[in-house]
Formats: sequence, structure tokens, C-alpha cells
Amino acid sequence: MQEHVPVLNQYPVTAVLPDSFADLSLRDTAAGEKAARRLAEQLQEAGADGDGFAGVYTDARGKRVTVFGVTGLRLTPGSDLDGQLSRLSESLGLTNVQAYDVGEFGAHQQCGTGRLDGTSVVACGWADHGSLATVLLTRRSLDESAGLVTRLRDTVLAPA
Repeated sequence: MQEHVPVLNQYPVTAVLPDSFADLSLRDTAAGEKAARRLAEQLQEAGADGDGFAGVYTDARGKRVTVFGVTGLRLTPGSDLDGQLSRLSESLGLTNVQAYDVGEFGAHQQCGTGRLDGTSVVACGWADHGSLATVLLTRRSLDESAGLVTRLRDTVLAPA
């Protein structure tokens, strides 16, 4: 029964950012933390209720992954993700937005390419019945980014 009712599997959850993930390390810098928190606050101000989480990861080659989101009950995760990506489209000029299957009923993920402060980025978002998040990635392809974000979601979220 539970596999047919995704809300039971996806809510409630907590989000815990690991110190490292894949080849990435969580940056412990005041500026990075402040920027990531500001993004999470903007997500909440846009109507995404819940507990915010945010962090900035980097690897040895200078690739960056910024994640920000909220946990809390979401009744329409697909629509919520569409709304978040529409807001990002305005500031990042997103193109080539594609849906990606994360292999879980009720969970949605989309990624597109854009520009932030003159730098090419891939912006991915995920939404399910317990969370909504955005991930900005530099120096990665669209498909590589989507795979990394799927794994990041699985690592960050834990049943509450």
C-alpha cells in the first residue's frame, strides 16, 4: 500500500547535508553559507513552507554545487517544482529544461541550463511530498548534473 501513496514515504523528512558527497566537500565559509541561506530564505518567501536547508559544495577542480531547499508537506510537488523553475528562469535565463525520472513515484526532477553572474550553470530542482529544493551546478553537463542531483536528494533526505 505504501508504495502507492508516496506521501507516506516522502513526508515527514529531514534534510541533513553531509560534509562530503561524491567528490565534493561542503564549504565551511561564511560567505558561501550566507549566500546559500539567502537562497533558501528566498525559496521560503516565495511560498515554500517548511524548514530551510542550504549549503555550497566544491571539488578539487573548482566545480561548485549550491543546494538550497525546504522540507515540509507538499500536496502538489510537480506544480511546486514548475513554479520554482519559472522563478529561476527569470533570473538565470533557463533553457533546455528537461524532466528526469528519479525512480520514485511522486518525486519530480527537472534541469535546465542558464547563466549566473556571467557563468554557465545547470539549475536542477526536485520536489516530492516532503521537500522542494534547487541545486545550481557549475562546469557539468546537463545529464551529469541530473544524475548527481538525484544521488544528492537520496543522500540528503531522511525520514523524520
